[in-house]
Amino acid sequence: MSKTDQWANSILVLLLLLYASVWAYGYFTNRLLYVISFLNLATGIAIIVYWVVKQFQIQQHFIEGREVAVLCFELIVVGTALYGIFSGHINNWLKVTQYTFFGIHFLVLIAGLIFMLTFKMNRLI
Repeated sequence: MSKTDQWANSILVLLLLLYASVWAYGYFTNRLLYVISFLNLATGIAIIVYWVVKQFQIQQHFIEGREVAVLCFELIVVGTALYGIFSGHINNWLKVTQYTFFGIHFLVLIAGLIFMLTFKMNRLI
């Protein structure tokens, strides 16, 4: 296993531990919706910023439908997280969406870790 793969695996494990610890903290302090909203906001902004920086580094721009779908999803995540943080209203739809977005991000991290541990890559993109 190369150093890059080891770094990627360790970062994924740290992110999984972060997600688990945020869930545990929120669950045991009865502030789960609030802390999950902050984590979803940070995750959505990080993904969008990563995509923007990557686009500035590419000389030829080919934007695929998958990228647009992920960016639209992350914009929805950021919007609902901001609404959940700044509004005083706790609605059932807000709880369901925040928990769903948290679960999707958590499952994607698990899938990424399984992928990194299963397949050997020559280089990271």
